[in-house]
Amino acid sequence: MKLGAMFLPAHPVQRLPSFAERVDELGFDELWLAEDCFAHGGISAAAIALGRMQRAAVGIGLLPVPLRSPALAAMELGTLATVYPERVRVAFGHGVESWMRQLGARPRNRITALREVADVVARLTRGEVVNHDGELHLDGVGLDRAPAAPPELLIGSTGRQALHVAAELGMGLLMPEGTGAEAIRWARETLNARASLTIYCWLSIGEDEASAADALLPAVRRWREWNLYPRLYELAGLPSAERLTTDHVGRVAVIGTARQCAAQLCSLHAAGADTIVLQPLGDDPLGALERVRRAVGR
Repeated sequence: MKLGAMFLPAHPVQRLPSFAERVDELGFDELWLAEDCFAHGGISAAAIALGRMQRAAVGIGLLPVPLRSPALAAMELGTLATVYPERVRVAFGHGVESWMRQLGARPRNRITALREVADVVARLTRGEVVNHDGELHLDGVGLDRAPAAPPELLIGSTGRQALHVAAELGMGLLMPEGTGAEAIRWARETLNARASLTIYCWLSIGEDEASAADALLPAVRRWREWNLYPRLYELAGLPSAERLTTDHVGRVAVIGTARQCAAQLCSLHAAGADTIVLQPLGDDPLGALERVRRAVGR
C-alpha cells in the first residue's frame, strides 16, 4: 500500500512549499495536487512541490482534457519527468461540467476527447512521433527530448465508459473522494490487472468513530448535494443528502482514532486500491496526516 497526501486547492498556494516538505519528511509516498478552476495550475504547482521534496512522487489529479493541448501537455510533463524521473503521476479527466461550459470548452464528445488526449500525450512522452487525425490533428509531432522514464498517466473518473478507456489504453485509474471498498472492487473488475488504482480518501480523526463521522458529515452532505458521482452513491448505498446520517459516513471515508483509520486503510488496500491519497478534515491537516502515518507505520 502506498499512502499519499492531498494539498487541497482551497489552501493558499503559498503554503505548498512547506506542506510538501513536511509530507516528504513524514514518509508519505506521494503528494497529490488538484487543478480546480480557478485556483492554481496543476503542472506549475507540481514543479514547486517536486523542487522541495527529496523522495516523494507528485500526482496531478486531474488535468481537464478540454483545456490541454496534448503537445504542450507532453512538453510540460516530459520536462518534469526528465528532471524528476519516476516521480511524476498525472491523471486526465473530463473536468467539472459546469466549469468546462463556463469556459466554452466542453467537447462535442467527452469520451473521444479523453481517449485522444490521453493517448497522444502518452505516445509523445514515450518518444513516439505521432500522426493523428481525429478530433485532434497532429502531423509528425514528436518531442525533441522525450524523458527516459515517462510520467505515469491515469484516467480520472467514476464513469463506466472512462473506465473502459483506461483499460483500453493500459492506464491506471484515479477515483475521487467518496470511493469506498465496493467502488474499488467494481473498478478492479474492468481495469487491466497490472494497472494502478489510486483513490482520494477523506480522513477524519476523532476520539472514536462516532465523533469523527459527526465532524465529517457536513462535508459529505455537501458532496452528495453536488450529485457528481452517481456510481459512487449507488455502490456505497448512499441516500439523498438530506437523509444522510453519521451511519453512512464510514462507507465513503476513513474515520475514527488513528489506529482505527490505519485498519480501514488496510481494508481499502485489500479491496484493490494501490495508492490511497488522504484528504484530512480540520484546521490541522498536517497533524492529522502525521498521526495516521505513525499508526500505519513506515
